[in-house]
Amino acid sequence: MAINDKFISADSHVVEPVDLWTRRMGGAWRERAPHFIEGADADYMIVEGIPPVQGADLMAGMMDDKLKGRALDRSKNHFKDVRPESIDPKLRLGDQDVDNIRAEVLYPNYALMLYAAPDPEYKRECCRAYNDWLIEFCSVAPKRYVGVAMLPTSGPIEWAVKEAERVRKAGIKSVIIPSCQPKIPYWDPYYKPLWAALQDNDMILSFHNAATEEPVRQDLPLLPLVVDLKMVGQVRTLAGILSSGVPGAYPKLKFVVVEGGIGWVAAAVRLLDHLWEDHRGWIEPHLDEPPSFYCKRQFYFTFEDDKAGLLTRPLLNVDHLMWGSDYPHTEGTFPRSREQIARDFAELPEPETRKIVIDNAAQLYGL
Repeated sequence: MAINDKFISADSHVVEPVDLWTRRMGGAWRERAPHFIEGADADYMIVEGIPPVQGADLMAGMMDDKLKGRALDRSKNHFKDVRPESIDPKLRLGDQDVDNIRAEVLYPNYALMLYAAPDPEYKRECCRAYNDWLIEFCSVAPKRYVGVAMLPTSGPIEWAVKEAERVRKAGIKSVIIPSCQPKIPYWDPYYKPLWAALQDNDMILSFHNAATEEPVRQDLPLLPLVVDLKMVGQVRTLAGILSSGVPGAYPKLKFVVVEGGIGWVAAAVRLLDHLWEDHRGWIEPHLDEPPSFYCKRQFYFTFEDDKAGLLTRPLLNVDHLMWGSDYPHTEGTFPRSREQIARDFAELPEPETRKIVIDNAAQLYGL
């Protein structure tokens, strides 16, 4: 199904400059700031308290190979290999045009790993530095860049509330917190001031894979690692927040489950409904309605390549499904998003295709 208008990517990523934190974190924090070191085999991100995070390969280093139709060169784990257009906000606009993109929702890249750092105050300072940089990045083209800020959790929840209010005043209306069953579960009263603040400020709460409080399992082979991050982790996220009672207590709060695909959503929600039907008289937290009620009312989901998931849309809320290119990751759809969408959406009615690749994101993010 051909769509003549430009798409909106509801899931794209920035590529953070290597000096983002060392340049922006002052005082005693500067020597502890996240930074990058160059190794023989790769560049590594060094974050206090977690193992080094390897390289720029899947994060954009091999994009030139993909663009030229070459086999991806796994040795390209250095920032010198990263496509300049993915780093510079002015150059990036050209890549949007190449890929028929009108606007992008921008999630962190390496910064996602910060949530695994054990020191809450350290995380707070890292998030503030990242958010300051993100606000400046998006200011280059505010109608084409929709930034998603990072909120610090695990310390006093007032830190997260204040940061949400600060970035909202700067024009950022979407934020993320740790996904995949964080150490303080979503149903804990700890979060109540944050839920209230996000709802009161009309902010969108997202859960992106790899934004977890446990370091990424770099010992796993690539295929099971990606399945664990993108799908398994997001099933845990959805089950946790849907069963927390939070959507019922804060009915205007909107949630986005990002880059997990959609093919599993209907099955997972049906299982939750089945358990609710059998046990709703005693399960805690108590839910007045089945989980599917809250899911269809308040939850949005993004995907980039999931034709199987599109077949389940009659079981979902088609107004809450959003396509994303995952730019600049090589497993994303750039620079062939038109072709990917044409293949995956070939059997869908044009109005539904338009909703998923343009209108739903435009309405949610005020574009």
